Amino acid sequence: MPAVCITHPEWMDIVCPDGAVSHGANQDWFPEYHQQRAGCGPTTASQIFCYLARRKPELAPLCTQVPEGQQAFVEYMCRVWEFVTPRSHGLNRPEYMVEDMAAYGEACGTPLSPTLFAFPSARTKRPPWEQLRCFVAESLSADCPVAFLNLDNGKIKDLDRWHWVTIVGLEGDMVTVVDNGRTFAMDLKLWYSTTKTRGGFVAALGTGKEFAAEERPCQEG
Repeated sequence: MPAVCITHPEWMDIVCPDGAVSHGANQDWFPEYHQQRAGCGPTTASQIFCYLARRKPELAPLCTQVPEGQQAFVEYMCRVWEFVTPRSHGLNRPEYMVEDMAAYGEACGTPLSPTLFAFPSARTKRPPWEQLRCFVAESLSADCPVAFLNLDNGKIKDLDRWHWVTIVGLEGDMVTVVDNGRTFAMDLKLWYSTTKTRGGFVAALGTGKEFAAEERPCQEG
């Protein structure tokens, strides 16, 4: 399978007041402490909504005016927070992201049908690796970044646990991740093989039902 990436990864970049460029938004930008602590999900959703609004004219209502700079993006993140809202333990289930993304789209007059790839704790119940790889590839091929919930790192060092990040590229077993102002490569297959708990992947544009390989087989090439 060839490498695949969103068309404009540079649209994730945000200019800070000091002129530095942040590769994606940072949850620490939220104005309130509890938002900073629990805001990885709303931050990830904001990045995805803003990207989709710029990429697809029919999705422009998701972000009617592209935020210019950090402060404008923070204001946008706070609007998204009202719909993509952490629960008592954060946005700790991918189903919450699906529900909240759909609610935000409905509020904007732009219906979304987010697709969930659920990842259970029990190894015997986990879908084959190729199903996960195909889910990510299909979303990126549709120019839709993927929201990824990691609750346990496994053998991945450069990733926060209990945390949402944005996947913007895939090459082989490696994904490109945007997380709190930085972009880095991560071995997704290693995470798949070594994580000890459940997790999940959400594509904002999809069928609205849990992914099943027998219903949507991966196409090579």
